[in-house]
Amino acid sequence: MDGQFVFYACVILPIKFGEEIFYGVTSLMEGISTGSWVEVEFGGRTLQGVVRRTASWSGLPQKSRSVEIKSIGKILDRTPVSTSEIRFWDLIARYYLCTTGEVFKAAYPILSVRQQEVSSHKKPEDVLSKLEDGFEDITLSEAQQKALEEIQAEIERKSVLLEGVTGSGKTEIYIKLIDKCLKDGKDVLYLVPEIAMGNHLHSRLRKHYGERLLIFHSAVTQAGKKLIRDILTLKGNEGCPRKPVVVLGTRSSIFLPMENLGLVVIDEEHDQSYKQEDPAPRYNGRDAALLLAQMHGAKVILGSATPSFESLYNCYTRKFGRVLLPEKFFQSPPPEVTVIDTIWTRKSRQMKGSFSQQLINLIEKTIAEKKQVLVFRNIRSYAPVVQCAECGEIVKCPHCNVPLSYHRYDNTLRCHWCEHKAPFSPVCPSCGKQALECRGAGTEKIEEELRELFPQARIARYDADIAKSKKDAEKVLSDFEKGNTDILVGTQMTSKGFDFENLALVAVIQADTILSQQDFRSDEKAMQLFVQLLGRSGRRNSRGHLVIQTNQKNHPVINNIKEMANRLSWEYETGAHNAANSEERPNGDMMAERSMYCFPPFVRLVNVILRNKNYHKLESAANSLSHVLKNTRSFSAMEVSGPFAPRMEKLRDEYQLCFSIKFAKDNRLQANKDALNKVISLMKLPVQTIIDVDPV
Repeated sequence: MDGQFVFYACVILPIKFGEEIFYGVTSLMEGISTGSWVEVEFGGRTLQGVVRRTASWSGLPQKSRSVEIKSIGKILDRTPVSTSEIRFWDLIARYYLCTTGEVFKAAYPILSVRQQEVSSHKKPEDVLSKLEDGFEDITLSEAQQKALEEIQAEIERKSVLLEGVTGSGKTEIYIKLIDKCLKDGKDVLYLVPEIAMGNHLHSRLRKHYGERLLIFHSAVTQAGKKLIRDILTLKGNEGCPRKPVVVLGTRSSIFLPMENLGLVVIDEEHDQSYKQEDPAPRYNGRDAALLLAQMHGAKVILGSATPSFESLYNCYTRKFGRVLLPEKFFQSPPPEVTVIDTIWTRKSRQMKGSFSQQLINLIEKTIAEKKQVLVFRNIRSYAPVVQCAECGEIVKCPHCNVPLSYHRYDNTLRCHWCEHKAPFSPVCPSCGKQALECRGAGTEKIEEELRELFPQARIARYDADIAKSKKDAEKVLSDFEKGNTDILVGTQMTSKGFDFENLALVAVIQADTILSQQDFRSDEKAMQLFVQLLGRSGRRNSRGHLVIQTNQKNHPVINNIKEMANRLSWEYETGAHNAANSEERPNGDMMAERSMYCFPPFVRLVNVILRNKNYHKLESAANSLSHVLKNTRSFSAMEVSGPFAPRMEKLRDEYQLCFSIKFAKDNRLQANKDALNKVISLMKLPVQTIIDVDPV
């Protein structure tokens, strides 16, 4: 035993390291305990970490006793991390097969850690002093009140899925639940999948909750994030506890120190944006929030017009309660759906560029009636592909195995995966002839075509290129909301969370790019997108219209969306709606297909991705892993497939090969995942190895 140390501290560091790391604590270091922030040396670097636990010499693992133990550099003057935060990190790390250090890094990114040392202009006490105790009461419709009562009857025992059509008023129900939680003295976490949705809700919730509403996402300043953490960790005075607050945020909000959590709202729970892709932890914000709520004994309400199959499965197995809200708040009739066969319209010469004559007529009629139009195209740019007319060469990204997109506004070729950018030239890089031509149409070209077809119309575009400027994005949305724009061209960013009162027609251009994704979830995602778009139009007692232009008029998803529209229209016209009708959703066939072929939500899926710049090295490592995975007895898998090349075979100069492992959803699941993780770790493959649990 080293006599200079009084005891030892196990420190969590923001690195990918699976073993415990101990440092010595001298007699001069007072106050170190679980949750203390410290500065230490590791691998020649100075890192800031959090103490997991303390131990005497006899309490050290044998491996730690056999190596030289360094001293803690210094203690940092910061609010300690709670034991429940550390426990949550451990649970996330174990489920998603990463290290606690990687979760700690996600919870406290380096900029956030440094900001802890900077004094904020605002003190949490001064914010809290402005909080008002009363809230303006909200009047619910009969359908909303019925749904609220059903939720309240279930939510004490289990999480509840609120399945409500777009425009049915789910937010008002959330507010009622939030009000009760705040009156009970508990904090609320309100999750949304994207910043844009948070911005849309911000003003609405601010009017109701004032300074009680705290906004947390990646675009908030570090000082603002520190203030929120400081507020949440305030204990208040004896006999006068801190007033409860509402945190409105994206997925990273789950890592806030919410020790007084009473309710979690997960809006648009189906949205893929809840999933963290890179780096680890590759968690799903929805599922992690359910785990967080369970830890704190908090209630959970999930909401969507198009629930994920995972949540529907949880309802069928009685893990979740399910409440239906089938009526729009303003009692508007369900939108009409028109499917236009673009194969036939081309053959009959009824296409003008990307638009059929039938759609052109509908747009003209809508504008003439002083209504608005949303034209949806899920690809930004002027042209998604540039091809040589002489040799057929498609210009691809030098770093990724994908075509470069042409952006006309700055005359560049761009990769939408790695953001590689190069000036456009008509000279083919393969044959040297000036024969490069644009193929296909992105949002830029759609906007250009619309300006030619409707020269008198006020037209705007909303996509990722526009959204790079917060000012421009806000102006586009504000103008459309105020009726200053007739036609808005948009990508998936426009499909959710917005309520445009005068929007009457939504048109989907080249829907085949949505229907033809190579993914077992592709039909589910397409169905969700079309239903979301279906709900964007026809607010405020007027009937909307969804037009889908496609080469696949008999695709199962197209048939499902037509069937849904017909059923909703019949129920509206006859008044024959009941809960039993709503239980039978048109996605039943898709769910049955998932069950038949053993895909989630009926099994658990884990993907293993190998990456390296040298393809031969990657292939060799993949073959070695394949042999081990398919012959090991360490874990029990239903199926191991791979190695196979993903859709993005090369990404940012690295080649990729994948494995897909299916596990049964039984009491051996976590043990099987742990064994898989151990097998891969012991192989020490000479390539980057990524484990993605529950990929989307």
